Amino acid sequence: MAESALALREHPQIIELLSVLEQNNLSQQKEEVQALVGYIDGMEEKLSQMMDEMKAMRLEVEKLHDKGIGARCAQLVETAEGKIRQGKTMLSTASTNLVSAAGRIAGTVKEKGRDALRHAVQALRIPAGKLDVIRDELHQAGGHMKSAGRALAGKEPLAAQELEADKGALARLRGLFASCGKTFSQMGRGAGRLAEKAGGEKS
Repeated sequence: MAESALALREHPQIIELLSVLEQNNLSQQKEEVQALVGYIDGMEEKLSQMMDEMKAMRLEVEKLHDKGIGARCAQLVETAEGKIRQGKTMLSTASTNLVSAAGRIAGTVKEKGRDALRHAVQALRIPAGKLDVIRDELHQAGGHMKSAGRALAGKEPLAAQELEADKGALARLRGLFASCGKTFSQMGRGAGRLAEKAGGEKS
């Protein structure tokens, strides 16, 4: 990861919580925490990569000769960047909450025992409803970007020379939009799986 920020799995509080869960033979709860931590770390990494891809997209947009298409593409890139920033904010909040909760749980387990630990880990889960919201947001963003890529395929500048010059840039933009759209959809599916797991085990 490009950022200097610590990955969630490297936080001392998370490491300590996983160790406490292992010592108490709560392997299912340990797996749940690892799944959540892995999901958040993975998404943060993907969103950082996508921000880099957006920078590449901006450079491609600047190369377009057709100003109408250029303006439309710039708008799409801006919308996508907004979605990515929104995702990063949601993850940052989830990450901070998880670290502070992990610290509290690991700290109080010695006096309250194994049952309290099990209940505390259940409370750690991102509520299924919140995961559904994240999943829907990501699916919408993914669909939006895939549509944008398809829309670009049908918009060709008229002048022959400009057409040739813009074709390569448009093809690269289409590819970038499609790849970002796919990533958003994958992250949405990941949120869906975590929500199902959290929801399914309550009954």
